[in-house]
Amino acid sequence: MSDVSAFKQLFSNMIINGGEGSIPKKAIKCYVKESFPHFLVTDGYFYVACYFTKKAVDEFHSKFSNLNITDLRSRVITLNDWTLELHRVNSANVFTSYGGIEVRLVVRSFKPVTQDKDETTLAKHPVNIFRDDEMKTLIQNYTHGCVTKAVGGVKENMSNIANFAAKGNVN
Repeated sequence: MSDVSAFKQLFSNMIINGGEGSIPKKAIKCYVKESFPHFLVTDGYFYVACYFTKKAVDEFHSKFSNLNITDLRSRVITLNDWTLELHRVNSANVFTSYGGIEVRLVVRSFKPVTQDKDETTLAKHPVNIFRDDEMKTLIQNYTHGCVTKAVGGVKENMSNIANFAAKGNVN
């Protein structure tokens, strides 16, 4: 991979492993690109959508009662407890997906990072991780593998039926 993107590495590993991720649970420091209507965070290269659990939102409101989550736009946050989940979606309706597949960044705990406004500028404009050619190829390979497994199982069952028919066991 040519880019040094934490999100790309995490998302790629998730797809390569077929949705199973043995992900190191390190805290992620990221920049909030957008907070409404979608909460999008970036590692400086790519942006992804965050899905907050009720526990994460409640904890945030109890610890930072003076802030709304939508106020975090253009700020840096730390994701302390998170996981990745692979979901089937309609990509016509979910722009943070490709080929009917979305890797979701599910956040269970997070906090804003206190720093000067001058420090929170991006060096370049991040792009949707699902518009990256390498990610698209990984998703296509994953989908192809799923279809191949499903068709292989159907062909195997069909050959068993053909064998029974040849022996006169099937009408």
